[in-house]
Amino acid sequence: MPAPRLLPALAALAAVLPVLAAAQDRPSEDELFGAPKKEAPAATPAPEAKPAPPPAAPPASGGAARPEEADLFGAPAATAAAQPPPDEGLVAAARRLEDPLKIGGQIYLRAVTEWQEGQAPRDWYFASPNLLDLFADVRPNERVRGFVLGRLSYDPTLASGQASIASTSPGLYLGGSTATTLSNPHAILDQLWLNFDVADRRAFLTAGRQHVKWGVGKFWNPTDYLHPVKRDPLAIYDVRPGTSLVKLHIPWEKRGWNLYGVAVLEDLAGDTTQGVSRLGRIGGGGRAEIVLGTAELGLDALVQDGHHPRFGVDLSGGLGDLDLYAEAALRDGIDGTHWAMGSSPSDLAGYHRDDPTGFTPQVTLGGSWSVKYSDEDSLTVGAEYFYNAAGYADAHIYPFLLYGAPALAPTVPPSLVQQDPTAYHPFYLGKHYAGAYLNLPNPGSWNNTTFTLSVLGNLSDKSFIARLDHSVLILTYLRIETFVAGHLGTEGGEFRLGFTVPPGLAAYLPPGVPSSLAAPVLDLGIAARVSL
Repeated sequence: MPAPRLLPALAALAAVLPVLAAAQDRPSEDELFGAPKKEAPAATPAPEAKPAPPPAAPPASGGAARPEEADLFGAPAATAAAQPPPDEGLVAAARRLEDPLKIGGQIYLRAVTEWQEGQAPRDWYFASPNLLDLFADVRPNERVRGFVLGRLSYDPTLASGQASIASTSPGLYLGGSTATTLSNPHAILDQLWLNFDVADRRAFLTAGRQHVKWGVGKFWNPTDYLHPVKRDPLAIYDVRPGTSLVKLHIPWEKRGWNLYGVAVLEDLAGDTTQGVSRLGRIGGGGRAEIVLGTAELGLDALVQDGHHPRFGVDLSGGLGDLDLYAEAALRDGIDGTHWAMGSSPSDLAGYHRDDPTGFTPQVTLGGSWSVKYSDEDSLTVGAEYFYNAAGYADAHIYPFLLYGAPALAPTVPPSLVQQDPTAYHPFYLGKHYAGAYLNLPNPGSWNNTTFTLSVLGNLSDKSFIARLDHSVLILTYLRIETFVAGHLGTEGGEFRLGFTVPPGLAAYLPPGVPSSLAAPVLDLGIAARVSL
């Protein structure tokens, strides 16, 4: 994109910060509603003694774990969900007055390449999806907080109007459900919210665009209802934007329970053509987190006009040295489209809508085990199984889904490309999945290094991907991340997606759209991340 179009986008992001001044990476629930800000003790009780702020914690590493805001920008102090220090404390009062606004962000530079079968190295796919995050964190006192985070993405390798294949290739998957064409650079508002307590800290209200995660799954999280796009389980950094909602949190401290109510001001399925411009379209629901001895039970419900009701349950707890968890999305039907083939993949007229109407559950079962192999070092291994009732058992339908199933059947479309972007969902295509991981943080004398090995498999089409992530912190603030991923199993399966479009479908592809896709063999990536 020409430089004149880049300057307004950067200026718009920069302009947000002074107006409000008057990784993974987001504020966690504990930060929003957990312990109060901790004050460093002053050397003397004299009012002029100001405690030094704690040093920023280095970004956390890890392969599939969802990053939090503390990992990305250091460890910001929590808002005061619990009782703050006494108002008459001179040090606390000085801190509130002297530092009500924090401004910062991150620069995240990435480069990825993919080797596909039959390609010379000079022809390997290459992309550089870079990110710039800028945030303003306003805390005028212990009971009020405002937060805004804007994101600018830019890939210098893309031509104008070109879509990246990285969003449809597991291993290069970067946060989209299909390969969509966006402006380049592209600016979005990731978060914009206010948080304050009501009824003398008996409840806490957060209003605006924010991130709220439900469920306990590591690789597959089907009850993450408040994010329309499913998380990439292999990504270190979650690039999905937040959702606009109003959230009420009521803690029951005596029992350790938490109750949440939400009013959702966006379409739950992420359909941007369906606005919430009338009261009847506002979604509503809630979640209860109930402590049962050493286990925790979560119960979810969410409804919105135009969508199937969504219910969920999750349970996590310990059994000896094992940490076990399970979650289930309990609902009828699906919000998107589901398709079926006719007698042959080449028969376009045979494809038809086959949306499920009955009980369509999604279930995740998993566990992990940590063991110390020295006085200071440990490793964690884990495994997870996922059942998806709405998935496909036959991989021959993937080309039809990927190239854009028509929005209405059985009408023959003039073009197949991008007509139904909800049809192809990486990591949620099959009926049966399994995954395993090994996490090795700070081994031996390598105290700033983490290794994570992850293996995922689509058991329905017998394709697999194995990925090794490495992360190291250098020069105190700069984190270098690398990964290598291999594609294994059946060619044409989800994790080794290679095919030739059947002639019956190829006739409807627009000029310039390739009718074949070579199967991936190896993915490589490197990234550099620094906080501002």
